[in-house]
Amino acid sequence: MPRTSTHHRHLQKQLARAETYDQWFAAAEALDEAEGLLDWREGPGSDLLHEKLIREHLYAMRVHREKGDVAALNRVLQESLYRHLGELSNPELYTVARTGTTKLATEFLDEVENAMNFICDHPMPGVSEAHKLQLFQEAERVFGRPALLLSGGAAFGIYHIGVARALWEQGLLPEVIAGSSMGAIVAGGVCSRNDQELERLFYEPGYIHLEAFRWLDPGQIWRHRHLMDPQQLLHHIRSNVGDMSFREAAEHSGRTLNISVSPTRTRQKPRLLNALAAPDVLVSSAVLASCAVPGIYPPVTLRAREPNGERGAEKPYMGTERWIDGSVHGDLPLMRMARLNNVNRTIVSQANPHVLPFINHHESSGARASLKQATTSVLKAQVSTSLQVSRNVWSRSLLRPLLDQAHSVATQPYLGDINIQFPAHPGLYRKVLSNPDERDLAMYIRMGERATWPRIPMIRDQTRISRIFTDCIARLQAKLQQQ
Repeated sequence: MPRTSTHHRHLQKQLARAETYDQWFAAAEALDEAEGLLDWREGPGSDLLHEKLIREHLYAMRVHREKGDVAALNRVLQESLYRHLGELSNPELYTVARTGTTKLATEFLDEVENAMNFICDHPMPGVSEAHKLQLFQEAERVFGRPALLLSGGAAFGIYHIGVARALWEQGLLPEVIAGSSMGAIVAGGVCSRNDQELERLFYEPGYIHLEAFRWLDPGQIWRHRHLMDPQQLLHHIRSNVGDMSFREAAEHSGRTLNISVSPTRTRQKPRLLNALAAPDVLVSSAVLASCAVPGIYPPVTLRAREPNGERGAEKPYMGTERWIDGSVHGDLPLMRMARLNNVNRTIVSQANPHVLPFINHHESSGARASLKQATTSVLKAQVSTSLQVSRNVWSRSLLRPLLDQAHSVATQPYLGDINIQFPAHPGLYRKVLSNPDERDLAMYIRMGERATWPRIPMIRDQTRISRIFTDCIARLQAKLQQQ
């Protein structure tokens, strides 16, 4: 027994000290084997899945594919996806073993991929290649696609770079990315770069501009009513993001950038800026607005490219409106993301310092975790009710805007379908409003990677069908261009 315990601790140390995903996975697989969890993965199934029905559909897809019956294969594929997607997206399937879910779920996804590729690459009776492409595109719109949402978090938000790099290395970085506050800077940096430039961002982080924060002196703080220099922040944003419009960034990178901003006027709803909703708005001005934490930075007037499209030709966008930190009213714009970008699966990277203490138990189990969940739920409800009563009492007071902001912060959602969270360490809170040095940058990036690695199996499985749609559509478009 002592020998086994020593071996187990050794594997846990290897897991914690892994420098790459391959190293992490090897240690995780060894731990799963030592704890008997590989047997669970290899077992006949799980009570979370309808094993008998899934195996029937697996067999039917395989038989129709081997017979070359594309029409029948298409019918059973549609039924299978409709019947089983809810089961396969259950996060409980990924809470047992570190390295993935049951073999049955993997076999089902393997056969779905084989079926979709077969339909894509083989003729369908009475269906032209152009019509087939249209059918795939329509099916993809119905099915949806994943999105990565990066929260605010001041300096903690630098860890989002590590999250994005870990996903990029595994070919899992979504094309749709959203950000608020510091998450908007990282999202803007990723979505303003093509693949070659993005590789440099991830693997040569030394050229990243790090000087975002500059405190004003007491006299300036008294005069301007905010603590930090917005021009220094804007310089930092432009150094890392550039000065493209949302449309230009989308055309250059092939990715869809979404920036969440909040209005200063009461009873105005937050906005999600992207190439569809605000194509000519400059990304740098949207990111600046999304970083404008009340009291830290002043509100921002958005800037847009002039209709002639020339660089340097700018104008105010909605000039009578001013905007602040997107985290205030919509740190994670889940519903707006789904509507504008056809999102079916949200991957949330959460680093907000005021949120982390209340969500670090959300995937834990046991009596202690359940007690913490109940306590935080009650506390959140009480705070929400108190703030709502205060808003009604002080509805005509100068305090109403502050109460509205506090109510939004307390009641908005901070989690998505798949969650990656900053591993909060109390000692790091002193750095939350400090510029990182190169050692801090490397630390934050590594923390982001290590927080992401345990989610890779779940992300790979639950975004797999969307990625197959993308690949099939690209092949069909290439085939049509060659005709």
